[in-house]
Amino acid sequence: MPRRSLVCLFLMVLAGCLASEAPLPPREALAKACERVETILRQEPTAVPAAIRLDAGGVPDDPRRVRVWVYNDPILSRLAVDPETMAAFRRAHPDVTLDCQGIGPWMVGVQKLTVNLAAGDAGDLPDVALVARAWLPRLASSGRIMPMEGLLPSTLLEDVRGPSRAALTIEGALYAMPADGFCTVLFYNEDLLPDGAPGTWDELRTVAAGIPRREDFYPIGDIPFIETLWSAGGSVCGGGRSGLAGPAALEALEFILSLRNDGLAHPWSLGDPDQAQELFLGGRVAMTVASSRHLARVQRGSFPVGVAPVPGKAGPISAVSENALVVFARYAETKRDAIVEVLDFLTGPEMQGVEAVAVGSVPVRESVAARVSVPSGLAAAYENARHTPAIVPWSSVEFELERYLHLAFRWRPEALD
Repeated sequence: MPRRSLVCLFLMVLAGCLASEAPLPPREALAKACERVETILRQEPTAVPAAIRLDAGGVPDDPRRVRVWVYNDPILSRLAVDPETMAAFRRAHPDVTLDCQGIGPWMVGVQKLTVNLAAGDAGDLPDVALVARAWLPRLASSGRIMPMEGLLPSTLLEDVRGPSRAALTIEGALYAMPADGFCTVLFYNEDLLPDGAPGTWDELRTVAAGIPRREDFYPIGDIPFIETLWSAGGSVCGGGRSGLAGPAALEALEFILSLRNDGLAHPWSLGDPDQAQELFLGGRVAMTVASSRHLARVQRGSFPVGVAPVPGKAGPISAVSENALVVFARYAETKRDAIVEVLDFLTGPEMQGVEAVAVGSVPVRESVAARVSVPSGLAAAYENARHTPAIVPWSSVEFELERYLHLAFRWRPEALD
């Protein structure tokens, strides 16, 4: 599940609790978020141990049979539901038996994984699984998954593109293969922005101010805080400390709020990418940020849609996908050759080529990218993509950050009351 989808779920879960919490001005909201994040970072380890006991060993019934679990995903789910995709794998790898099982949406699939992880040797874990990246540090710390180095050949490892490699590397080791090349992008109405998308904060303001206004219409839907923070030179956390007390965090949040306060952003869609996307498709905002996985849907709308990176303080910025392919350690050594063939297929041109690009995913391997045409704005977004911290308590950190951002977005200066 992409990060921004998780954010929306967090907000839904919090809705009842936050209804009784008063809105907060940005400085106070960040101070409280910083305090909560510091507490979380003190209570939970943030680093993966350098030496990990791998849960490897055991003899499988068939070393050429690979079991794969995938939660609902626009690319990899094809393997579980599309006979033609499975037939393509069998033609390319006739000596490998691939069993692919869909495990539903991530919030359902994660329960199945959790139960089997808790069962230890009695668990029925697959060989390969699609997981949310936030799970990666905890799985790596547990010794239940294999690092890719030593498992995959160097030709495949070196083929992984930089943004995806960085996102899946923990303490210098690559712990997963990228499941897709989705990233956050700015979708914009080309009829209203005929000269193209803005690339910086200043350009965003200028372009938004120049769009003709009408009743119940705003130039901007949603602008994400984390990407905006990165572009200002800040981070949510790092080195075991929160970065939300720094000047970059306040600058980023005040910039986003200023767009709303100046009438350039919709008054109620900041921090709610799903609502902002609906406003965009309904022609009620001219541009909004969302995951590129929505590309096919927005392009079916009633107006031409352009794609660009998220406008940053001084240039483009984006956030890379939160989906990862992990290899469980139990039979990894004995099934190594078959697993390599499966991961090569899942990240190769059959799965990550033309059809993947059509739904907004950039090729995650250099060899595939060289063979497939990608829209320039989407390609630029991926090339400028960064990633959230690969730490065990990231989900808790993100939850608290979104909680206090929600309170800040509800706050209104007296002049707007």
